[in-house]
Amino acid sequence: MNNLKKLGLTALAGSLVATSVSAGEMSVSAGASLDYTSKSEGLGNNWSMGDSVNFNGSGDVNGMEVSLQIELDGGTYDDYSLKIDTGDMGAVTFSGASKGVGGLNNYADIVPTAYEEVYDVTDGTDNGVVGNISSTNAFNYNGTFGNVTLSAIHSPASTSSSSIVIEYANLIDGLTIGAGEGEVGVGTDESTMYIKYVTGGITFGYQISEIDLTAAGNDKEADHVGVSFAVNENLTVSAGKQDVEFSGAANDEESTGISASYTMGGLTIAGHANGTDNQNGGTENEDSKSVNFSFAF
Repeated sequence: MNNLKKLGLTALAGSLVATSVSAGEMSVSAGASLDYTSKSEGLGNNWSMGDSVNFNGSGDVNGMEVSLQIELDGGTYDDYSLKIDTGDMGAVTFSGASKGVGGLNNYADIVPTAYEEVYDVTDGTDNGVVGNISSTNAFNYNGTFGNVTLSAIHSPASTSSSSIVIEYANLIDGLTIGAGEGEVGVGTDESTMYIKYVTGGITFGYQISEIDLTAAGNDKEADHVGVSFAVNENLTVSAGKQDVEFSGAANDEESTGISASYTMGGLTIAGHANGTDNQNGGTENEDSKSVNFSFAF
């Protein structure tokens, strides 16, 4: 009799364990890249390598899609995120490292480019670009309701920061507009407005951004415009220009550039040619060129 009871209790415990775990999926993907970059001021060794291993897990938990993403970059535990997607009510993501996916962090630069932004490589400080909230241990929200998308980020650090963006898609066929604002810690306000238009293989983008400091310092206003063209399903080219005005400098920083990328299976070959005049509102100019080979597997 006791053996029968033990057998029944063992079977019951096994069934409870089996039904308490939801079915999920786990996948691993990786990528590597080889890059050659030259700058007018010199870089030393122009060759560099990138590597990334991504672990992705997801499953249905009580009607919600819950997903986990962890990246190893250069052999180091890097980006990570936990996403809870409720469906119609939107998704909340808890992020780490540089994985911020909400608010101005997610819409810092909507201007299309085939590869690098026009200010990249030549402008290490990315002047005039919003979305500077630390995404380490931050909460993000993204939800789409009809044509309207709402996106926000909140970093509950000792000096909390937050921002929000509202976007309206297909105001007319292919036309998207958006605006956002936020506060980074105590003393820095950010705002942006943008427009993007897609027709055929052409994408046009224009964005105006402001970074205002309550204390004395260089406020920044940036105008950024660019266009990309998908020549075919493999080849995309782009060109753009960004001007940054500093409240405490006599000169405007001007960046221009062109990019191209070609994808064939798991191989992508991309390159850029950028130039920045009057770096940080001064008088120094710099040019950069690069070619990058990326492998996905």
